[in-house]
Amino acid sequence: MSFLTGNFFYNGKPLSSAPLWGMSVLKSGNMRFRWNETNSVRDNFFSSICAEKRKIAQPELIHSKTVYEVSSADEIFKKKGDGILTSNKFIIPAVTVADCMPIFVYDKNSNAFGVLHSGWKGTGIVKEAFFMLNKKYGSNTDDFCFVLGPHINSCCYSIDKDRAEYFAENFGSECVSFIDGNKYSLSLADANLFLLKKIGIPDGNVFVSKECTCCFKENGAFKYGSFRRQTSSLPQDLPLEEKQKHFTVQTAFVFYSF
Repeated sequence: MSFLTGNFFYNGKPLSSAPLWGMSVLKSGNMRFRWNETNSVRDNFFSSICAEKRKIAQPELIHSKTVYEVSSADEIFKKKGDGILTSNKFIIPAVTVADCMPIFVYDKNSNAFGVLHSGWKGTGIVKEAFFMLNKKYGSNTDDFCFVLGPHINSCCYSIDKDRAEYFAENFGSECVSFIDGNKYSLSLADANLFLLKKIGIPDGNVFVSKECTCCFKENGAFKYGSFRRQTSSLPQDLPLEEKQKHFTVQTAFVFYSF
């Protein structure tokens, strides 16, 4: 089964004792998740990963800053939100992404871990996750490790002036760049790095993927599904539910390799 996997980093070095982060790619198939739907592609994808009695814990996304911390997968049943954290090694926290940024989290002190879905509406969810674990376990800022996974980069993400001003005011001026007229480019990576630096997370504990889900190719083929790329030729007034039939959603998750 095709998917990316990688390490968390501490002081610039990979943590062999930590869980791994993972993410499906375009050729893995559509990982769309809704509580009232079934998805055999997603079920088959996770069946090979969920050995040793491991269970997936995933909320239905609502583009929010809502994060859940659970000790069993049953606790997330029918819940909606955009982040899932746990310290149970037999749980695989997961979210879906299609240009939005997956943020993978690991707390070295408590061994808590998880994943967040951070689009433009949910930028700031990384602070919610940090303070949730910090309050529960009392971990220091240098105990935390973050991976900002593949997402739409500034090369492909244009926004209008109003949204640019919102991001510059709340997440630092470096995350937006003027293009022309009413167009600006947005870097979700820089916005989240601004927040992590403000919290006090050391640079050596943060890894940023440079692969853009909208334009990055591998061996001449697009590597990721992308909402912006795959729906760009559709009518602008087409309902979102109809557009969702035309792009491939990735799943992003954290797991222990027993």
